[in-house]
Amino acid sequence: MEKEVKAYNSYKKLSYMDGNLPESVRHDLNIDELCEKIDYTSSCIGRQFLYHLLCIDKVSSVNKHEELVEHLQEHVSLRKRTSEILGKINKPEAYTIVDILAENIDYSRRYLFLLQVCRWLPLIFSIWMLMAATPALPFVLFLLSYVGNAFLHYKQKSKLTCYYFSIPQLYRLLLTADKLAQIDEFFKTDSTIGDCLNRLKKLKKMLHSFRLGITLQSESAFLFFLVTELVNIFTLYAAVNVAKSFLCIRDEREEIEHVFEFVGFIDVLCSLSFFRDSLPYWCKPIENSKEEMLYARSICHPLIDNCVPNDLSLSEKSMIITGSNMSGKTSFIRTIAVNLLLGKVLSTCFAREFRIDLSRRIYSVIHTEDDLIRGKSFFLKEVENVKKAIDVSNNGKYLLIFDELFKGTNTVERIAINYALLLDFTKSDHIILASTHDNEITTLLQDKYDLYYFSEKVADTQMEFDYKLKKGVDRDGNAIKILKLYKYPDSVIAMAERLRLNYKNKM
Repeated sequence: MEKEVKAYNSYKKLSYMDGNLPESVRHDLNIDELCEKIDYTSSCIGRQFLYHLLCIDKVSSVNKHEELVEHLQEHVSLRKRTSEILGKINKPEAYTIVDILAENIDYSRRYLFLLQVCRWLPLIFSIWMLMAATPALPFVLFLLSYVGNAFLHYKQKSKLTCYYFSIPQLYRLLLTADKLAQIDEFFKTDSTIGDCLNRLKKLKKMLHSFRLGITLQSESAFLFFLVTELVNIFTLYAAVNVAKSFLCIRDEREEIEHVFEFVGFIDVLCSLSFFRDSLPYWCKPIENSKEEMLYARSICHPLIDNCVPNDLSLSEKSMIITGSNMSGKTSFIRTIAVNLLLGKVLSTCFAREFRIDLSRRIYSVIHTEDDLIRGKSFFLKEVENVKKAIDVSNNGKYLLIFDELFKGTNTVERIAINYALLLDFTKSDHIILASTHDNEITTLLQDKYDLYYFSEKVADTQMEFDYKLKKGVDRDGNAIKILKLYKYPDSVIAMAERLRLNYKNKM
C-alpha cells in the first residue's frame, strides 16, 4: 500500500494504550491488503481515514451511525451524489493535506508585521519622490525598498512551492466539507461541524486568493504574469497573504483536522454501504453471553477468494489447532482476529453470525523474522515478541493469536515452553487461539483447551485440502508426503517414514 494512504495514521502518532495496533500485529493481520480489499471510498481523505480506523483496536463511531449506512444503501441517489462531492478531492495531490497538518509552521506575528510595514514603503517613497524638489534621495530609497520587497516576495514564493499541491487541495477540502454539511443526514453526525466551518471561513477566503502557478502558453499570459509579479513585489500582496494564511492554518489546526475527519468519516460510511452491497453475506457483531467466549457461524477470511466457511464455538476453554502444512491453521486463527477488528471498526463481519466481547484487544505473534542488523536470531526475536504479548495482556481482556511458537529452538524445549506458556494463560480471561505441529502439546493440554484440526487427502500426484475445521487432533502429518510429491529420492522418503513410525510408536 502507498505510504501516502498511511500518512494520516502516522501523523496521529497514537500509542498502543490509545488503541493503535503495533506494526507487527498490522503485518500479521495483513492490514494493508485488508484496507485495499474493503476500500470503496471516493476520496483520498476517506482512504487515509479508513486506513487509520483499521489501525485502531477500538470500537469506532461507525457503530453509532448504523442507520445512516442503511439509509445510504436504500437511497442510491444520495449515495451517488455524496460520491460525486467526495470525488473532487480524489486526486493524488489530496494526500498532501496531511503534510500541512504535520508541518511545524515557523511564521510569527512579528514577521507578518514586518511584511505589512514593508509593503507601504515603495508607495511612500514614490509619493515623496514626486513631491520632492530633489528626488535623488527618495528615488534611491524607493529602489532599495523595491529590491527589499522583491527579496521578501521571492523568499515567500520559494516557501510556497513546498505547498504547491497541498494548498489548493486544502481549499477543496473546505469546499467539500461545506457541501457535505449542507446535507441534513451528514450534518447530524457531527454537532460541532457547523461552528468549525464558520471559524474557517476566513482561511477559505485566503486560500481562494492563491495563484500558485500560471500556464504560460501565450505571450499575453506571460505578460500577465510579469505584471502580476511587479504588483506583488510593489505591494507584497502575495507575501502578506501567504503569511496570514499559514498563521491561520497554525492557529486553526484543530479545526482543520476536525474537518478532515468529518469528510473522511462520511466517506467511510458511504464506502461501507457500497462494501456491504458487494458481499454475499455479512453480519453485525453481537456481544457474547456469559455462557460463551466466542461463537462464529460460516466465518470467512476477506482476503481469501472462494474461502471455505467454518464454524467455531468456545464456551469455557480457548483453542489449540493442529493440522498439516498448508491445511489452513494460520489462516483460520487470522480469520477470527480480522473479523473481530472489522466488527469493531465497521460493524461488519464476514460471517452469518459472530458473537464475541468487542472490548477484547487483539495481539498476535505470527510473523517472526531474525534481525541481522541488530544481531538477533530467529529464536530471540520470538522470545521478544511473545514477551510483548505477555506484557500487554496484563491489562484488560485479549484475543491472543499464536502461530507455531518457538520454531527457532529444539523440539523438547519448544514443547516444554509452549506447554508452560499456554497453561499459564488458562489462568486469565483471555481467548487464546494457538496453532502447533506438536501433538505432544495437545496431549498435555487436552483438559485445558478445546482441540481442533485441519486435514487433507494426499493422492499419488496431488493433495486435496477441504479447509474444514474439525474437532479433535490431527495425528497424521503431510511433510513426508509432500516430499514424495516433489519426487525426493526414494531412499530419503523411506528412511524418513521409517524414523517417523519409530518415533510415533514410542509416544
